[in-house]
Formats: sequence, structure tokens, C-alpha cells
Amino acid sequence: MKIDVITLHRVRNYGSSLQTLATQMFLNELGCEAEIIDYYPERYSSKGLLKRLKNKSRKLGSNPILLLMAKIAIAPSYYKKHLVFDEFLRKHIDLTDKTYYSEQDLINDIPKADAYCTGSDQVWNSHWNEGVDRPFYLSFLPDDAYRFSYASSIGSEKLKDDEKSEVSPMLEKYKHISVREDSGVTVLQDMDISDVVQVLDPTLLFDAKTWIPYVSDRYKNQKYVVTYNLHHDKRIDQYAANLARKYNLKVLNISYNWHDIIRSGRLVWCPTIEEYLGLIRDAAYVVTDSFHATAFSLIFGTKFIDIFPEHASARLRSILKLTNTENRGFDEMPTLDAADDVTDFDKVHEILQNEREKSVQYMNMVLDELK
Repeated sequence: MKIDVITLHRVRNYGSSLQTLATQMFLNELGCEAEIIDYYPERYSSKGLLKRLKNKSRKLGSNPILLLMAKIAIAPSYYKKHLVFDEFLRKHIDLTDKTYYSEQDLINDIPKADAYCTGSDQVWNSHWNEGVDRPFYLSFLPDDAYRFSYASSIGSEKLKDDEKSEVSPMLEKYKHISVREDSGVTVLQDMDISDVVQVLDPTLLFDAKTWIPYVSDRYKNQKYVVTYNLHHDKRIDQYAANLARKYNLKVLNISYNWHDIIRSGRLVWCPTIEEYLGLIRDAAYVVTDSFHATAFSLIFGTKFIDIFPEHASARLRSILKLTNTENRGFDEMPTLDAADDVTDFDKVHEILQNEREKSVQYMNMVLDELK
């Protein structure tokens, strides 16, 4: 049975790449032939990057020198991200033969499959996607196509009325809907979409042993605190520095941006995905605001601290609530003692195993209908 999945595989970040791989692994383990629809909207491309830079330059007074400086600052990171993440896709992800750049491309040449899945990550986050990105709602399919979602994320605790009006007719065509966060269940139920199920993020469907082939040992013998600071939160850097000082550890900062070399600690510039996983597994502590850095800390049993961003913290709160690790998340700067607060990772792994079984039940229900 062939299932085509549309997800955020082209955004070139660690979580998106790893959840794409995990979704593919999960479906294949259940006896399906999983294929990722190579949907590549302009905003992920170099053209989209240049457009955003031009928009920013207008805010700065249309200064061509500032635009040139921005290009010089961003270009090395942009190209290194392409090398790291495109190589991972090439090695590990089964993509459609054709790349689709728009909804119309998909309508004109619909990929052939027995069923279609909206995958995980923030596919339904209109802020992240710069508006409602209709293909992530499988808008290009005929009405009789079999649609379902797996661990899709809205990334918000509520939607505006105009967004509800746009997405509701598309969601009503789904046979089954599952979401990643408990807040997503509430949002969709408030839209009178019933039978919404919360399931695990795909990366959490597999234990540490399964991920070992994808983990680099490069940092195994080093003693360090690692940060992955998506929202450029100074509190994360400060907390990591204080923690490192207390325990005589190095600070390693995972970042896509070479100019983050000015931050305290040592820059680990756009490491490979295997190195990223190794950095989390082998750290003394992880300090982050990232969902997937948190997810892999839970998988590997690494002590971690989540410092919630001002916005978009629902996904972090949800995973901590699910795994009974809410003592690891903070709205304000935590004390240093909080990093050593007891976390029973054996219990966490037991919870995750139970949730895996629920997620498998959901997928088996979908697959049974398709037989």
C-alpha cells in the first residue's frame, strides 16, 4: 500500500528533517510504501530568502549597503544548510520523482498513491507558513481521495475566524485527523471537527537504540552544556554559561548562523544531523527552546532545561505534560538547582512506550480501512 506524505521536509532544520525520516520509517515498518511529496514552495528557496531580505531592507530605509551586508552575513549559513540538509534528504528520504513548487503544480500532476497523509511538524501553522499553505491541507486532491493526518501541528492555541473559515472545508474531507499537541485537539474540536486524536511526534515513536545508527560519536568524550536557541533568547545563553561555570563544563552552541560566534561559548556551526543527535545524547545538560531538542533529550535520557519563548510555547508545554516532565520547563529564568531536579527517565520511557502503542493503534485503524 503506497502512502504519500506531505510535510515540512524542505525547511532545512534538524527537527523537520528527523520527523520526516521518522514518519517514513514508521509507515514502512507498518508494511506501507511511504513516499514524501517533494513540495518545495518558494519561501524555502534562495528566491524566497532574497525576497525576505528585500522586505527587511525596506524597513531599514531601502539602504542597498545594508542589503548587501545582510546577504554577506546570511549567504554562508544558507549554503551550508543546503549542503547538510539536502545531503540527508538524498541519503535517507524517499521523495517523489517530481518536485512541486505550488498548489497548481500538484493539481496538474497529482502524485499517485493509495492514500495521502498530512505529516507532522508545524504544517498547519499559518504564522510559520506565511499564511494558510493549502497543499498541507491536501487541497490538490479530488474529493474522493483518502486523506488522513499524522501528528500535524497547528502551532497555536487558537485560530482567527478567517483562518477557520478557510481551513475548515479542507479538514472536513479528512477521514481521520491526529495532531501532535493537546492544544491542537482543542482548536479543532472548537471548529466542530470531532474524533481528533493526539499522537506522538514521529521522532518519539522510536527509542534510543533505534536512533543509534544516526548518531555521531564526535563529541562523546567531551564534557559540555549544549544550547539550541531557536528564538535567540539571551536567557538560554546566560543560563548555560552559569551552569557551565558551576560544573566546570564547556558551552557548545548549535546554530545555523556563523555570526553566532560572538555568543558566549563555542559555536558548533550547522553540524550534520548525526552530529546534532550526538551533541544532545552526550551532553551533560541541554538548554533549549526547541521541541525536537527536548524530544531527543527525552529519548536519550539527557538532563535538559526548557526556557519557554514568549510565543509558540504550546508544543513544548504539551510534550512536557505528556511525559510528566513539567519540572523541566520554565517561563522565567530557572535556578541552577533546577537543572539537577530529579527526572525519572525510566518512567518517561515507559510513558513513551504506552503512547507509541496508542499511535500504532491509530495508524492500524487507518490502514485497516484502506485494505
